[in-house]
Amino acid sequence: MLLFQRQSDGFLLFLPLCPSTNARMQPVRFGRRCQDILTKEARTYIQAMSMALKLWARKVSFEPINDYVWIDLWFILPRTNCDAHNYGKVLFDALEDGGIVTNDKFILPRVMGIWHDNAAEVVIKLPQRRVPARQQFEVFMDKP
Repeated sequence: MLLFQRQSDGFLLFLPLCPSTNARMQPVRFGRRCQDILTKEARTYIQAMSMALKLWARKVSFEPINDYVWIDLWFILPRTNCDAHNYGKVLFDALEDGGIVTNDKFILPRVMGIWHDNAAEVVIKLPQRRVPARQQFEVFMDKP
């Protein structure tokens, strides 16, 4: 389930915690070679969240992020020995598949806080789209 809150400078999205990077891939043997594929848990999360994110983006008319941008993250982790840096890959893949970012390489993650509770989730702050500084300067220079 996806909850959101509109703010003056963007949106806060409240998402269920995704599988960690450690639980993201599993080795599968193809003949003589072995290849890593997404686990069922990771595939299910990416599919469910990407569909929810697409519906949300359509509802609020969110334009996809197509340039480098800071995205603030707050984690509520189920155990004290969890590492917040292990949750980015699956989460960012879901954001890309959901149409929030055109390519997940544009995400510059900032972990703003970590808490521990049984109700594990991640809070994402997505900035509102801005005109790049270069375009603002050109517009400013065109005015008399």
